[in-house]
Amino acid sequence: MTPSPIRLIATDIDGTLLNSALQIPERNLRAIHAAQEKGITVAISSGRFPENVYVLLQDYHLRCPIIGTNGADVIDENLNRLSETYIAPDAALFALEQLNRLGSDYFLFARQAVCTSRVTRKHHSELSFGDRIRALGITYYHGPEEAAMLASRGMAHKIFVCNNVSLDLVREALRPIPGIDMTQSSAVNIEVMPCGIDKGVGVRALADSLGIPMEQVMALGDEGNDIPMLCAAGYGVAMGNGSPEAKAAARFITDTNNDCGFAKAIEQYAL
Repeated sequence: MTPSPIRLIATDIDGTLLNSALQIPERNLRAIHAAQEKGITVAISSGRFPENVYVLLQDYHLRCPIIGTNGADVIDENLNRLSETYIAPDAALFALEQLNRLGSDYFLFARQAVCTSRVTRKHHSELSFGDRIRALGITYYHGPEEAAMLASRGMAHKIFVCNNVSLDLVREALRPIPGIDMTQSSAVNIEVMPCGIDKGVGVRALADSLGIPMEQVMALGDEGNDIPMLCAAGYGVAMGNGSPEAKAAARFITDTNNDCGFAKAIEQYAL
């Protein structure tokens, strides 16, 4: 049998690997195992921070490299960091100042830290996996003062902005700030990133560490923050439930996340 030209598969989680019930379907799990048994590296490329992805994978007995926080963190299957990038302190503090002025809710993700903008609010990972994630070295903080403290130390990887106020106003306020880029993982958020960092950069960093050319990489995703890796990979695959922009950027389009489009793409192109 002719070996598959695909040596690395990088997949988004929400809307791609997971179905609408936020579960990995059995067919998707079988596709991951089949690819790994064939010698293909399967990596998770997510807007989530790496430790959050890690505990999710543990629940399914999966071991994969992780491209976290939209490419700002790249780690191996043992949580050893291969690369990481931060938002410059001045840029992060200016962004937080603007968000606080507008009254925007946000989450700040930093090196071994997660901070909510409201003292009374917990991030969903703290509610779902709090003790397990704390055991991995993550500390949860709450409130704008704590967020500013983390940003001032140059520790911020990403700021996730919620849509409790107009996202158009948020974009207008943040656009002039040098040193940041903006993307989104759905129509109801904005993700503030270090300038020049995205999932495409993260996938390329992992591929380079493995000695794999991008022509032999498959990337699967469904939203705007997936577009850079869909464009960078030799096999960019958008989900059937993906945004029009993601579909336009992809080389291939598979079925929806609720109909195991992830597995179908791997079965068709990689196995």
